[in-house]
Formats: sequence, C-alpha cells, structure tokens
Amino acid sequence: MGSARGRTFGFGTATLVACFGTAAMLMRALGSSTGDIDPIGAAVGITSLVVSVWGAFVTWRSARWQETDLTDASARLASQVVAVEREARRQLLGGHDRTVDLRFVFRASAAHAAEGAEVGGSLAEVADYFQRLRPRRMVVTGAPGAGKTVLAVQLMLHLLEQRSSDAPVPVRLSLASSKPDLNLETWMARHLEDVYHLPRQAAIALVTARRVLPVLDGLDELDTTPCPGYGSRSAQALRSLNAYQQGVQKAELILTCRSETYDALEDTRVWAHDAARIEIQPIASSEARRFLNSRVDDLARWGGVLESLGSDPTGPLALGLATPWRLTLAATVYEQRDPATGTHTRDPRQLLARHLDDAEAVGTHLLGLFIPATAELFPRHRGSYFRSQDVQDWLTTLARYLEHNAATGRTFAGHRLSATDIVLPRLWPLADTRYPRLMLAVPAVAMSLTGAVSLLALLSTQGPLLPPWPFLAALAIMGLLGAGFWSVTWSGLEIDDLQYHQRRTRSRSFTRRLASGLGTSSLLTALLVTLVVTQGSSVSPATTAVAFTVAFCGLGLVFSVPLPNAPENSHPSMGIRSHLIWGLVAPATLFSELMLAAATSSGKGVATTLVLTSAGGLSGGLLLTPVVAPTGLWYLSLLLRTRRWTRQPLPWRLGHFLRWCYRSGLIRVAGTAYQFRHRELQDHLARHAPPRT
Repeated sequence: MGSARGRTFGFGTATLVACFGTAAMLMRALGSSTGDIDPIGAAVGITSLVVSVWGAFVTWRSARWQETDLTDASARLASQVVAVEREARRQLLGGHDRTVDLRFVFRASAAHAAEGAEVGGSLAEVADYFQRLRPRRMVVTGAPGAGKTVLAVQLMLHLLEQRSSDAPVPVRLSLASSKPDLNLETWMARHLEDVYHLPRQAAIALVTARRVLPVLDGLDELDTTPCPGYGSRSAQALRSLNAYQQGVQKAELILTCRSETYDALEDTRVWAHDAARIEIQPIASSEARRFLNSRVDDLARWGGVLESLGSDPTGPLALGLATPWRLTLAATVYEQRDPATGTHTRDPRQLLARHLDDAEAVGTHLLGLFIPATAELFPRHRGSYFRSQDVQDWLTTLARYLEHNAATGRTFAGHRLSATDIVLPRLWPLADTRYPRLMLAVPAVAMSLTGAVSLLALLSTQGPLLPPWPFLAALAIMGLLGAGFWSVTWSGLEIDDLQYHQRRTRSRSFTRRLASGLGTSSLLTALLVTLVVTQGSSVSPATTAVAFTVAFCGLGLVFSVPLPNAPENSHPSMGIRSHLIWGLVAPATLFSELMLAAATSSGKGVATTLVLTSAGGLSGGLLLTPVVAPTGLWYLSLLLRTRRWTRQPLPWRLGHFLRWCYRSGLIRVAGTAYQFRHRELQDHLARHAPPRT
C-alpha cells in the first residue's frame, strides 16, 4: 500500500510540475509571435490532457484497491471449486460415481496433541470428523493408492455442501508445483488468481482473512527419496506450514502424504503441529465385494472373482485389489464394452490366472491393460481412435522424463524440474538434457542470418546496391542482438513464465473467432489502403493486393486466438497455441507491414515488395519471439526433436493428445499442470514399459 501511495504522490507531483511548465510556456508565448497558433487554447489543452491522465491514473489505482466484499468473493470461489472438484472426483473414480467407503484410524503421537480426534471413522463421516477437530488441522496418510486424494476431494465436497456464508472455502493445491521457499499465503493467492481468475486484491483479501482452507496434496512428492531427512524439501514445507497462523492458534489446513514419508519426517522430529493424523486402512475383501456388486453391470461374469475374494481374504487377488485405485482399475478394464455391439471385450476371470500369484503381479496386469482399454474406448475426433501402441509410447516418454527428474533432482536455469507435473512450456529439457543451450542457440543463428539479409535488402531500397561491409556489419549487429536476447531470456527464465488456467469457460469456437478476426483485419487494411491512395501515392493495384493479403492473413490469425493468459485457455495445453501465434505471427506481421511501407515508398515492383515483406516478417518474428513469447519457440523446438523415429517420441499435436488423455481418464488436471491419473501408472510406464529400439 505504501508503494502505491508513493507512486500516486509522485505522479501528482509530476502533474503539478507539468502544469507550472505549461503556464511558463504560456507566458512566454504571449510575449512573442505565435503565428496561427492560439497560445491560450494550446496551454489549456495541454493542461487538460495532463490532468485527465492523472485523474485516470488515480481512478485506476482506487479501483484496484477498493474494498473487497469477502462474502461475495468467497461465494463465487466456492461455486467454482465445487465444479472443479466434482469433475476431479469423477476422474478419480473412472468416470463413475461409486466409491469404496474407506476406513481410517487416528494415529496418536506423543509429540503433539489433537483435540477432538476420535478413534477413527469412514469416508462418509470424514467431514464431521474434521469439523470436531480443534484446531481444524488434519494429515491424511496411507499406502500408495490407498485413496488419500479421493478422501481429500470427498472431504472438500462435503465441507462445501455444509458451508455457511462466513466459512472458509477449501481449495486443493499440489505441493509438487510449489517452490522451495514456500510462502503459503503468497502461493495460495497466486493460485486463486491463476486458476480461479479472482482479482488479485480479492485473492489476497480472502487469504489474509483466512477465508481459504488449503488442502495440500502430495507432500511425499517433494523429494526424490521416500524417506526424507531434516533438510529435505518436505521438511522445509512442514516448517512453513507450522508458521501458518490464525490469530493465536494454528490456521486450518488439510495435508496428504504417504505413510512411509511422514513416518520418516516424524523420526527427524518434524511434523504438522496440532494436526490429527489419520491413516487410511487397506480395503477388506468384504468391502471390495460390496463395491464390485454396486459397480459392475453383470455379476455373473464376476462370479469367480467374488468367490475368490470371499474364500481367500488374504490371497494375492484380495491383496492386489486392496486399494480404491486397483478396484477402480479392475472395474474400468473388465467392464469395457465394444462401442458397436455392446459386448464385453475382456473376461474378469483373467484375474484368477496362476501367474498372478502376488499383489504386485495383479497390479502390473491391470496397469498393462489400462492404456489399451482406454485407447479402444475413447475416440479422439469424429470416431477415429489413437493406436494403443502410440499412446503407450508417448505416455512412456513423459513418464520416463518425470522419473528421471525424480531420481536426479536436476535443475535448469535455477529451477528444479518437476517429478509429477506435465507443463508444456517446461518440457523442453526432455529432448536434450546435455546441450540445451546449444539447441536454443540454433534459432538465434538463423535469426541473425535472415535479419542481416533483410536489413541489407531494406537499405538497398533507398539507393543503389551497397558495398559488402554494411552486410557484414548488419550480420554482426543482428548476431549480437540475437545472442543478447536469447541469453537474457535463458537466464531470466521463470518457472511461472506461462500461466495456464483450469477453469472451464464457454467461449466462441476457433472458427467464429477466426471469422471475426479476418473481418476486423480487413476493415483495418481497407482503411490503411484508402488513406494511402487518397494522399496521392502511386500505389499499384498489385502492391495494394499484397498489402491487403499480408494484413488480412496476419492480423486475422492474431485476432482469432485469445491472449496467452485469457480465461478461454481452459486447460494447461490451450495457452501454448496462443503463445505461438502471438509470439511468432504478431511480430512477423508488424515487421511485414514496415517492410511493405518501405518498399512501396521507394516504388518497388510486386516481386520485390513480396520478397522484402516476407524477409522482414521472418526476421522480425525471429528477433522478437525470444522476448515476446520464448516458451512458444521452445515448445516448437521440443516437437521438432521428439519425432516418431527418435528414442523419445511425442505427437505433433501434443496439447490435443493431453486433452484426450484427460477426457479418457489417463491423466488429471492439478492446478496449472497435468499429472498422471495415479503415481502408480507413472511408475509402471517408466519402469516396466519395454524400451524403444
């Protein structure tokens, strides 16, 4: 607030100085000859302009800092969270609404107290259990696949159903996307602004007033080892969470973590203070049978499986299906039907095969069938399907990249690469982990060459052909500029340089936006050409056609897509198209128009005008792309180096593929990133998929 007041005071002071300067100029003008200029009118006009600008600035500042209605802002946030988490729950349950009634027990600890914590409960009772805690702080632990995220989402939806007008809104955040120096308040406010599109001041006000209940998912994903020590990232995060206060007590929060990781942290005397730790229990065979009875369509097909679960509750099948994830996986795989005939494509009696002699074998069997079943069930466009082998190869590439990040903990440009988050503009180290700077230097060299050629051509339009030394000088200048721009871009890379938004919004289709953009650009170009012709310039019809075509296509394409940070980019893959177009096409269109103006003013022919326009657009686009939208060019470089014949293949339309994976349930949206549907699926692809030759 102080800095804002300082800027307002400084701007007001500058306005007063400008007014005094205008008055001095007026007095001087009255004593001299001014010709046709009315000095009094000019002075009044200048003063009015300055005062108007100052008034607009003060109004804008006051609008930004106006008081936020916390009740209204929290109500709007709650409605958005309900929509997002309802979809997340559907994804976690495999597109169904049935879930296992998980059981959990309270893990008492002598190190900290948890007032109001009872012995245990079930998934249906978790909201009431949380409401009785004082303070309301809970740590949900369990084995991999035990259902920690499912329980957290179910708890959020129950709290939102029971929420009063002044109660905090639960908001889920993925700890894997947090920075090492975790500032929970700043991070939550940024999350509300980026994901739910709250105004910055409203987000800050909600977090400061503790109207947001943070649900922090995946503490165990912060470190490369399952047993982190005192100096680990997860331990640092816990210490930051312990500093999160509400008055004289700890503020409310919910945290999920694997049991092994949390036990290791407690051994180092680091834990969430004043929090009740609950442990999710394995699913009993009787509960697994009850779930399958309510989930499947034809119980006769599952007779052998249900009988095995009842007769051998400690056998390999019962242990292999002892988590909600495995049960959901089995129902998804073996309940799949042929879209044309409606017949089931797989027999659940395969789960009784002799080679599935332990829980790990059952899990590997189900994971191996999951991707083929999904590829056969969900069409990508107009009835066409992805080949299951292609889906397997592409997802394996992403899984092995994340696994390598987890095993090495490597960093680039001062930022640690995520082991769980799939964000398109941050995937460029996937294609080349040894010489990324060298690969980024290639476009800089190409930019320097094309820029030098186009600059020489532009200079030659003003007179006869120049000697060779201007060409060499232009080449050197463009090379230095390119190297400087790329160096600054590399060193200044921010992990949040391209923000994506998860909120689903209804917007116009791309075709309609393209039509409106082409119409707008045609009007602008027609106006420009009319002004040139009316000024008596000898512009030929062919040159006019070139000008019209360049502006028509370039501006139409630019206006047809939203800005990179617009709400229309509803999924983590949508903004990359905007960055590519706004970063490449917008500068190229601008430079094309400048070269076109230079060519027409010097009376060049159609062919020369077309060549100069193309060269100027190419050089301008390459020159400004590292500054305007570097992530788009890095993403394009990634696609060029991950083709089918490489050892790390990815599809050309990677964003389209990831959106299909989201719709089909292979991956999920977590905040501003994609993640695999379950960490077990990511580990399976990274470790068990056959290597490409």
